[in-house]
Amino acid sequence: MIEEAVRILLSPPQDPRIIVRFLVTHWPDASALQVIYVIAMAAGAVEHMFSRPESRDAAHNAWRMIGIIGVDLYTMECLGLPKLTARDLLSFWREHDRFFLD
Repeated sequence: MIEEAVRILLSPPQDPRIIVRFLVTHWPDASALQVIYVIAMAAGAVEHMFSRPESRDAAHNAWRMIGIIGVDLYTMECLGLPKLTARDLLSFWREHDRFFLD
C-alpha cells in the first residue's frame, strides 16, 4: 500500500484526493487508521527522499488529506457510525460528505 501511495504522490501533479480514493477503493477491508498510516508513511518518504518543489507540494497535500480523514472519522464517531474500515469511510462519504469522491 505504501509503495502505491508513493507512486501516486510522485505522479504528475494532480488532485490530492486521488491517493485517498485509490487506497480506500483498492483496500476496502483495511482499517481506516491504516489508510492514514499509509498516507503518512508515503508523505514522509517523499519529503525525505525528494527535494523537488512538486514532491514537497504533493507530500504537503497528503498531510492535508490525513487531517481531513481524521475530521471525517471524528464526525463518524459523533454520528455513531461504524468507522473501522476503509469501506466505512466510503459509506460515510457516499451518504454525508462527497469531498473525496467528487
